[in-house]
Amino acid sequence: MTSRRHRTLSDLGMDGTQSLIIPQGLHDYSDAQVIMEHGQKAIFQKCIRSSVFGVEFYNSCPCLCFVTKGKEVFFTPTGEEIIVRAGEMILLPRNVFMVSNFSSTDGPLEALLFFFDNSVIREFERQSVHYYAQPASRIGAYKIDRHDSLSGFMRSITDIYKGIDGTRELLHTKLMELLFLVAAEDEPKRLKSFLHENCSDSGKRNIRHLMREHCSHNLSVHDYAHLSGRSVSAFNREFKRQYGVAPSRWLIEQRLTRAHDAVVSTDASITDIGFEIGYENTSHFISQFKTMFGITPKQLRLKQL
Repeated sequence: MTSRRHRTLSDLGMDGTQSLIIPQGLHDYSDAQVIMEHGQKAIFQKCIRSSVFGVEFYNSCPCLCFVTKGKEVFFTPTGEEIIVRAGEMILLPRNVFMVSNFSSTDGPLEALLFFFDNSVIREFERQSVHYYAQPASRIGAYKIDRHDSLSGFMRSITDIYKGIDGTRELLHTKLMELLFLVAAEDEPKRLKSFLHENCSDSGKRNIRHLMREHCSHNLSVHDYAHLSGRSVSAFNREFKRQYGVAPSRWLIEQRLTRAHDAVVSTDASITDIGFEIGYENTSHFISQFKTMFGITPKQLRLKQL
């Protein structure tokens, strides 16, 4: 059996059945290499050659991702798209499910990932207290544009520190240096909020990704709300904002579309098809099918003969 370390992040995208917990889970993939690591403090480099879509990941601690080559697209739990190109950086909050896409049409993706534990965050807050305002309201993922100082820092990481056995003190110092560089180029109040606060989207999953992966399962709206990390009312509200329709109606349409395909392409009985998509009452299934398609399942099948 092939060891997990021989898997790549592209394999995870094709799998689509689990979330990647980072930084811990990065050790299982050959295209993610440790530069320095002590506990939750870490610097990784990832180099992805093949396209990968729909990777859901969860940060167990705050992360700064700097793209050195290529382009990566991130989706927040609320469906916001954030495109990060070479020379740009995204700040990813702790305890948040996000989704990442990468297309190899523009070449490989290379990025540096910096993870911060509470000791780094507390020291940064202590040292910056005389210069920066108090944290603002809670903040989610956000992007920082190109800056020469940040690009120079990233080059030093790969040119000098890659391949050496960095001490805990060296790693701590480099993470602190990075935070002060970011604070100098960005709004300090925003950075402090990012580091200090638990994100308001904590524990929430991207709804579009969730529905794409699980819509074939006969789950209730309550089940989907639970999987998404939201209350039923919050799930209904966010779903309708993104899809323009209530989740109950959307699920019915998706299931009836699957039933339509099954009627046309299989020999399964109408009762079995209805049961397969969650209808225990065949008459109710036929009625809803006709309402949506203007024809009963039996009439549709006869038309195909």
